[in-house]
Amino acid sequence: MSNELATLVKTEGTLVTEAEAVRSLATQWLLAYESKRTREAYRDALSRFAAFMAKGEPGGIMRARRPHLDLWARTMEAEGLAPTTRARNLAAVSSFYAYAVTAGELAANPAEAVRRPKVSDKSPRLGLDLDTSRQVLRAVEAMSAQHKAAFALLFCEGLRASEACQVRPNDFSESLGHRALTVKGKGGSVEPVAVPPLAWRLLSEAMAEAQADNLPLLRDSQGRQLNRFQLSRVVARIGKAAKLGRPLTPHDLRHGCATASLEAGEPLHQVQAHLRHKDPKTTQRYNRNRERLDSSAAYGLAQAIS
Repeated sequence: MSNELATLVKTEGTLVTEAEAVRSLATQWLLAYESKRTREAYRDALSRFAAFMAKGEPGGIMRARRPHLDLWARTMEAEGLAPTTRARNLAAVSSFYAYAVTAGELAANPAEAVRRPKVSDKSPRLGLDLDTSRQVLRAVEAMSAQHKAAFALLFCEGLRASEACQVRPNDFSESLGHRALTVKGKGGSVEPVAVPPLAWRLLSEAMAEAQADNLPLLRDSQGRQLNRFQLSRVVARIGKAAKLGRPLTPHDLRHGCATASLEAGEPLHQVQAHLRHKDPKTTQRYNRNRERLDSSAAYGLAQAIS
């Protein structure tokens, strides 16, 4: 973990480091989060703010006040960062300052009252519906074991990219008459997910190749576990082969697991359980854009006047 914060900021080839005490405090703050992905995202947000402060405030992040945070929020907006990204960055920095307050290093959290951008409860992407899912499946059937396994884990099993990268043969078992996959999820949670026959068939080739040494199912040419950026390239090739006419991402497949399941008539609470969402609103937001477009009054109007 200490290596993760060896340097808080790197800009324009120049290393910009905070004082040792601040770096130690930031390390302790990040260690409070079990998820490596959360630590990475929060470390990146704090690094971005440290770089911002370094440009005009010699005292660094421990001298920040409310106006600095307000200006940073406006700067991120001017840079064109998405509302969700800006909100996440502000939340991360606020979390750091809240930790500093509880540790007795600051009297108050300067980011506590900073206005956060409004984030829509609708997913910005449509994801896959049943028709496009079948289109992608047909393309995957003619591709390599890695592509089949990626589709099975992300779409059929609804895994997050980071979760899919970790799957090994020993994670599969028989449970209560079902074939199940034990998923190591967010916050260190461990939960079983049912593996339907389609997913098992798509996984079989990769399983056979990885079984003897319990290797990751998703590997590079040297046999090393893929990271989520490498997995994104695998999925992009799937999208290209499927001729979707737009890029395909790992989250599109997980998103498609939700939207296609709901379109197929699966109850919301069961889709929520399969995707391991704590809040049903998270599951429902994946479907709202499609519902809004499918039921748009524009179709009825066009049909009436044509």
